[in-house]
Formats: sequence, C-alpha cells, structure tokens
Amino acid sequence: MPSIASLADVLYREEIARARAMSPEDKLLEGPRLFERACRLMGDGIRHQHPDLDDAGVLALLRERLDRVTALEQV
Repeated sequence: MPSIASLADVLYREEIARARAMSPEDKLLEGPRLFERACRLMGDGIRHQHPDLDDAGVLALLRERLDRVTALEQV
C-alpha cells in the first residue's frame, strides 16, 4: 500500500500538469476562482466558530479577517 507522502506527491504532480496545460486565459481566471473558494471556506469556518451570526455578521467578520491579512502583508 502506498504511503500518504507518495500519494500526495502523485496528486501534486497531477496538479502541476493540469496547471501547465491551462490556457493563459484560464490561468488568469483561476485567481478569482481560488479567492472565491477561499472566501467560501473561510465563511464556513466562521459559521462553525460563531453559529449565532447571521449572513451579514459572517461577511463582516470575513472582511475583518481579510483586512487583517492585508495589513500583515504590508508590513
């Protein structure tokens, strides 16, 4: 049975091959797609941490966290 590390290596190589096969247009669009996915996942995590928040509260906390990341990147 293959180890987790070897399976991870195979998946990584497949991901690299898919990225190399993408057209320049698709590569350009992938950034916003990944950001949208990351925001959805962060929103899910916020909902899990704060089940009492409504959608507006989740969005506000998500924006606060994104602002914090932006501030850290500018240091």
